[in-house]
Parts: sequence; structure tokens; C-alpha cells
Amino acid sequence: MMDGRIDSVRLCPDRQAECAAQDRLGNLPFRCIVIAGSGRRPSLSATGGIKMSDFSVRAGLAALALAVLPSLGSAATVIVNADEWATTDTGFAQAGAANVDRFVANLVSEFGTKIHAYSTNFAYTGASLAASMAAAGATYTTGLGITFDLPTLSTFDAILLGGNYLDGTQLATLSSYVTGGGNVYISAGTGVGGAAAEAAAWNPFLSAYNLQLVGNYVGPTGNVAMSGDTIFDGVSQLYFNNANGMTVTGNVVCCADQALFGVSRTDISAVPLPASGLLLGAALAGAGLAARRRRDR
Repeated sequence: MMDGRIDSVRLCPDRQAECAAQDRLGNLPFRCIVIAGSGRRPSLSATGGIKMSDFSVRAGLAALALAVLPSLGSAATVIVNADEWATTDTGFAQAGAANVDRFVANLVSEFGTKIHAYSTNFAYTGASLAASMAAAGATYTTGLGITFDLPTLSTFDAILLGGNYLDGTQLATLSSYVTGGGNVYISAGTGVGGAAAEAAAWNPFLSAYNLQLVGNYVGPTGNVAMSGDTIFDGVSQLYFNNANGMTVTGNVVCCADQALFGVSRTDISAVPLPASGLLLGAALAGAGLAARRRRDR
């Protein structure tokens, strides 16, 4: 058996549970990653030097922690901006960079720090947004180059969308991503195919969150005062330029008589391990601890 140590078993706040065995030379002979829920879920950790022969202790603790993790609670957030201009370079200039920077920082606080825009739309590709994301502490990437499947999406705290429509399979994957604790932000009003086509593209996904776009553009053009949700804390205004209409059921958060933003937060009830999983974790931990006691006599 390799002469090594289990250096750490961690349930990380970035939706991954990791265990790593590290030998004395610092090599990592294996690494396992398990998707474990929302990025805002509290982390659990256990560290120290336990020899490889005591791996069952750590394996048991990891299994037990994964079983308990769902009870800690989490939420997934779906946000629809009825227009795409707010986060463009023009939007930064028109509304004032301080306002958009604060809006971006609020989104990062809501979502988590690993964010990918699955889009080529200028809502997400400007230098101003990239700098704002970095200043807020986010690792921000853009483009269609990632594989749009659940394992890949689950490596991100949030997926931003708009202007590049998804097919039925991708929309189903996106729904599964949210069910697992992922966050989604959609910019509408892009004009790709027209207002009706844009509404039809996103509504199959949005309907589960009491959010629906309508097939016409409603304005406004100019800066609009922001209020109604924590994502607007410290944000006095954002820039719009001919947004999609939007209807919601209890999820309109802004602005006045125009539905320009919709926010839906969904409590995530992750499926806990069955009783057999709990028993396995307890057995592994117990067996390892018993073995240690025998050696210590």
C-alpha cells in the first residue's frame, strides 16, 4: 500500500465535495469530485493527517457529511432582465459605472463567484462587464465553447444567457441545473428573431418559475430607477433600450408598471442518501476508528 496520508476531506462551497489522498511527496494519486448542491450552501470540513490505513475513517465522515448536507438548505435563483443593454459597455456609460458595478457585485453575491455566459451577445462580452466581474471577485468566462450538459454546467455557480437560443434538450438540461442548485440570468430584448421568437425561445424554461416573456417590445429607452429586490441594493438606475414585455405571477421586482426584471428563488431540497448510505458511512467511520484503537493499545 502507498505510504501516504489523507490530507483533507472537504465539502466545498463551490458545489463540489472533494476528497484527496496526498502522499508525503505531495502527489495526488486520486481525486474524486461529487456534485453536492448549491454554491451558497455552507461548507463542512475535516482536516488533519490521517494515514492511508485509516482511510475508512475519512470515507465514512465524507459519506455522512454528504448525507447531512441537504438539511443545511440552499436556493437557486432565476433572474430575467427584459432587456440586454444594462450590462453592455453602453449601459455602463449611460447609467454610470458605479451603478452597474454595484449591480454586478450584487449578482455575484447572489450567485457565487464562478460564472459563465453561454452567449456571444454584447450584453456579456464587453470590457466593462469583464472588469466589473473581476472587481467583484468572480471568475467570469463567456462563449459557446463549453459542452452544454449537466456535469459541465454544474461546475459553474451561474449561467448567463441571451441572444443565443437553446434547443429542447438544452432547455431540459438548464432546468435540471436549476433543480440541482444552479443559478440562471437571462437577458431578453435582444431582437434575435423578433420579440415573439425571443419569448417562444425562453418561455418553456421560464414557466416553471412563474416568469413569461410576451411577444412584443414595450420600451423604455433610457435610465430607469431600480428597486424591489436585494439585487438592486445600492443601484440607483440601469439603462434600457426597448425591452421585451414580461408577465409573471408574484415575481416582478421592478419597475413600477413595467415588468423589467423578474426574480424567482427556489428552495432546493436535495435528495439525501438513503438509510443504507447513512449506515455505510457510519460503518466505515466506525470500523476505521475501531482499528485505530486496536493499534493504539
